[in-house]
Amino acid sequence: MEVLVRPMRPEDLDALVEFWADMSNDPVVSGRIYPPTEENKRKWRSWVLKVHEEDERQVLVAETNGQVIGYILFRVRTDLPLWSPHRMATIYDLYVRPDFRRRGVATKLLAEALEAMRPRGVTLVTITALVANEPALRLYRKVGFRDLRLTLVKEL
Repeated sequence: MEVLVRPMRPEDLDALVEFWADMSNDPVVSGRIYPPTEENKRKWRSWVLKVHEEDERQVLVAETNGQVIGYILFRVRTDLPLWSPHRMATIYDLYVRPDFRRRGVATKLLAEALEAMRPRGVTLVTITALVANEPALRLYRKVGFRDLRLTLVKEL
């Protein structure tokens, strides 16, 4: 299977919104913190367009045979409240359609995103995953991410 990774185009956005909704509905991936309501879909769509307008390489899609099958969204951090010796980026989303998983698509999306960060001076990249999302954690560790922080939550 040949997979092309390229910057998102506006016509890809509907597919990406549905992918985000799929992730948001999966308790292992999202913890259902941000439910995919119509309002949240609208807000997410608007945010993705903003990130894309900042730099089109911050939202990459994977496609095969002209069909979008996944995406990665990252942002080079320019809003840090404190000085750091690092120029940082955060990967917010990584998604591959279930019928295309375990074929190297996520690895390719990650590699392309990391490569897009280098010329922007990024020296430190963060990504999060729920502790129950073992496939994501395995992938991130496989490509060189290490455990740094554990976030705890409590519902009131």
